[in-house]
Amino acid sequence: MNGNTSISGRRLALLHGLTAIVSIVVAAAACAGGISATALDKDGAKMADVVIYATPVGDIPMPAAGALETVTIAQDHLQFTPYVTAIRTGTAIKFPNYDKIEHHVKSFSSAKEFEIKVYEKGTPPPVVFDKPGVVIVYCMLHGWMRAYVMVLDTPYFAKTEASGAVMLDKLKEGTYEIKAWHPDMGMIKPALTQTVKVGPGGMQPITFNFDFVAKKRKPSKPAAGEKHH
Repeated sequence: MNGNTSISGRRLALLHGLTAIVSIVVAAAACAGGISATALDKDGAKMADVVIYATPVGDIPMPAAGALETVTIAQDHLQFTPYVTAIRTGTAIKFPNYDKIEHHVKSFSSAKEFEIKVYEKGTPPPVVFDKPGVVIVYCMLHGWMRAYVMVLDTPYFAKTEASGAVMLDKLKEGTYEIKAWHPDMGMIKPALTQTVKVGPGGMQPITFNFDFVAKKRKPSKPAAGEKHH
């Protein structure tokens, strides 16, 4: 009898514990909101390769970076892939060469100046991007090859694809500065900015209207005698 009572008591305590955990998770989810952002060009068409990011304003704490995964920008078919990359400050990027010809990777950008000279075997060590800002990466041997890296102090960011839309979720309740940047803006033109108040739960829609139509990416142009797979 006492044994059964003891088991029932433990089960009841476990049930109360699980209920408390569920309540905490539900409460945390209720306190988190987000934004649904769309990027449009001057003709109203949806824009790809737009980096949209949110920075807390006021007393909202910025989450710690923690462990950051290494990112890859490949040299493939005489192009950098992906064309646009958004990362958090402190992230390392690898630049493997999958082509059968040589490349000479270099950046002159103040946010991260670096160089990966022509190499024969293996992949050079990753490059750590330790300052926020726009980094433009070139191949010194093939002038059309270019990649853009947006280095951000905030963890709340995403890049648009063909749909022109992204969602930034898990934002704590409060005010955020939302910015949108496209590589055609380079390092000089400021990102589009909106200030948005995020409430608990739900996704708040916003739209960024750019005053230009994105330029088409330059196609690869192998030099005489060069072949790529």
